[in-house]
Amino acid sequence: MKVRRVVASSANKGGIGKTETQKRNYDLLPQHGRRVVAWDLDWATGSFAAYDSGIKTFDMRGKRSGASWLDDCYDDDIDDVLIDLPGGRLDDLLNTFGEGDAAALVKAVRDSGREFVAVVPIGVSVAETVTAQVPLHAFAGTDARIVVLKNGRFGDPSDFIIYDGIVNDGERRYGATRELAGRVGAETVYLPGLAPRLSAQIDAERLRLIDATRERGLALLGRLGVARVQMHLAAVTEAWRGSSLDLDGDVPPRKDAK
Repeated sequence: MKVRRVVASSANKGGIGKTETQKRNYDLLPQHGRRVVAWDLDWATGSFAAYDSGIKTFDMRGKRSGASWLDDCYDDDIDDVLIDLPGGRLDDLLNTFGEGDAAALVKAVRDSGREFVAVVPIGVSVAETVTAQVPLHAFAGTDARIVVLKNGRFGDPSDFIIYDGIVNDGERRYGATRELAGRVGAETVYLPGLAPRLSAQIDAERLRLIDATRERGLALLGRLGVARVQMHLAAVTEAWRGSSLDLDGDVPPRKDAK
C-alpha cells in the first residue's frame, strides 16, 4: 500500500540519531521517485537545516506567522514531509495542537490525507533506551505509525539488550521499552551504521551522503570511501524495506496495539 506521509523524528534527548535518520530519508527518498520536503523545527541551531539549503526551518515557540510544515501536508505535489524535532521538544510540537494532544496532531495530518510516522531512535545504554518511552506513551492510542529505530552507530542489532531484554540465569532482565513498543503497536527497525571515521570526514567536508557517492565524494573520500557510502545507503534501503519507512512508500498494514 503506497501512501503519502509525514515522517517525524523525535527523542527526549539529543545525539541519539534523529537527524541521522532524516538525512538518509532526505537523500534516498528522491532516488526512489518520491517528492520530498523537509523541515528543521530547531530553526536557530538545527543541524538538519545545515545539511542542505533546501531544508526549511520553523520555530515552534516563536510568534512568526506564515507557512509551516502543515501547509506542505496539503500540497499534492509532495509525497513525504520530513520533520526533525529538537531533542526533548516533543511537547512543543504537541502543544501546537492543544495541550500535549498527540491525537489532535495525528488527526491534523490524517485530515490532509497522510500517514503520520513517528520515528524514535535509541542507543544501547539505559538513558538512550528509556527516553524512548516518552514518545511511545505520547502516541499510544493514536493513529500514528511508530517506528523504534535501533541506531547502528551504537552497536550491532544484538547489542540493544536494554531494549530487547536478556535472559540471565533463567531470569529475564530489561526489555521494558520493547514491551511498551509492542503494546502500542510500534515497529522496530535497525539503522545500519556508517564507519565513524568516514562519517566524521563526510561531516567535515560538508557533504551530503548522496553527494559522497558522486564525483565530489570521489575527490574527497577516494574510491574506497565512496564504495563504503554506497554500501551503507544500500543497506539502509534494505533495512527500511517493508516498514513504515519504506523508501517506495509501500508501507505494511497498520499494526494494532496490544
